[in-house]
Amino acid sequence: MQRRTIIKGLLALPLGFGLLQPALAAARPLRVGVDACPYCNMTILDARYAAQMVTSTGKVYQYDDVGCLLDHLLGYGGPQATPKELYVADFATSERREARFIPTQEAHFLFNERIRTPMGVGLLAFSSSTALEAYLKERPQHAGEKLRWNELLARGRKQAWVPGYGR
Repeated sequence: MQRRTIIKGLLALPLGFGLLQPALAAARPLRVGVDACPYCNMTILDARYAAQMVTSTGKVYQYDDVGCLLDHLLGYGGPQATPKELYVADFATSERREARFIPTQEAHFLFNERIRTPMGVGLLAFSSSTALEAYLKERPQHAGEKLRWNELLARGRKQAWVPGYGR
């Protein structure tokens, strides 16, 4: 009797965990030097500036610059896509060959046209305002506007982020 109870309990264990735990969304790996941006068609060479969209169908788009993701979302170009998840690389913790993605809604952005990014947009993403301030303490010459995701979208509705692209 005790053996049957143990076996039933073990068999039910995966089902119980599956029903209790929601599916966790997470950014997909980036292949630096292989993945190409669907907006500008450039190969991604530096993961610190990368962004990512996972569509409602599960297709993953990797971007070489946050500005490319913004302009794609705002309809300035790129393939038709319905976003489900959006991520940006945390500039402070990412490396050239490996992105540490964070959800766009959690990111704190620094905008300064003098900051060199792959498409010349001048946007950097950070996981917190503290990380952004630490970056500015090391590089005061990069001081600029501190923005959140919704503010980037609003500004992009008026003019494309990527110079030379858009309507």
